[in-house]
Amino acid sequence: MDKSKAIIKVGMLVSYDWQLLKKSIPRIYQSADIICLALDKNRLTWSCNSFNFDENEFKSWIKSIDTDQKIEIYEDSFCDTNLNARENGNKHRKMLSEFMGEGGWHIQIDADEYFLDFDAFCKYLLKFDANPKLFNKSINICVNFIPLFKQTDNGYLHIDFDDGNYEKIPLATNHPQFIRARQNNHFNHITNFFIVHETWARGEEELSYKLKNWGHSAEELKQKTYTDSYLSLWKSLDEYNYQYLRNFHPAKPKVWPKLKFTKGKDIDELIQNMSSENYYNISGVKLFYFNNRNIARLRFYLDKYFKK
Repeated sequence: MDKSKAIIKVGMLVSYDWQLLKKSIPRIYQSADIICLALDKNRLTWSCNSFNFDENEFKSWIKSIDTDQKIEIYEDSFCDTNLNARENGNKHRKMLSEFMGEGGWHIQIDADEYFLDFDAFCKYLLKFDANPKLFNKSINICVNFIPLFKQTDNGYLHIDFDDGNYEKIPLATNHPQFIRARQNNHFNHITNFFIVHETWARGEEELSYKLKNWGHSAEELKQKTYTDSYLSLWKSLDEYNYQYLRNFHPAKPKVWPKLKFTKGKDIDELIQNMSSENYYNISGVKLFYFNNRNIARLRFYLDKYFKK
């Protein structure tokens, strides 16, 4: 499809963990107009380390799933040795958005992010298209993240936001101008949509590799001793002792207040079990509070004042 005519443009960053696309792309494929997979042509991570990549398996899988010819592979050099990992991550996202071109909704989903009800989310975006007063303003449409911290023999340990203050990510925007990861200075409109983020729920070897190469490694995990210590904490957790852990996000501890355990032999069963517990929900009152521009403006100035 012509990128200039696409309404729902999904960009996905591809690296050493591309196999996770097998779980993320099927959840969004039908409702996307185009899906651009951005892969470093030199097979380098954001930390400029080379990674193994099965070219034949990757291309064969893309061919098998792309029944409507929506997927385009974009290869370029996203690693600059003069930049740190986070800066290269920003570069990767900016170049991808430029490749997808102006117009429509730009949505960036990473390989380990599993969208719940993407079809409904796309219909939600189209409501903004129908209202020029809303769509013509630069805006981010934010979704809620549920990060998975560790897979156990019987299920998953995931972040528990029991107060409803989920981790929020600006996933879609009508004017892509990435400053830091997916962040920019546009107004953040909060929705009641959710993504399960597999982030930390990997094998020990893969997680160790990720910690040395992901964007955050440039800041909160830049010290090897810190990385090793945090990995030791992760290794010590199981289905029984997780309940004693509090405020443990590596950069801003209170962002991850505590853990919860949910059974599930795989991601699909986990999501099904979490849905049955009615885990995904933000009240209408909270959404009004989040999305009122006057309240948001007041909250911004208050935060700025008290941080002095």
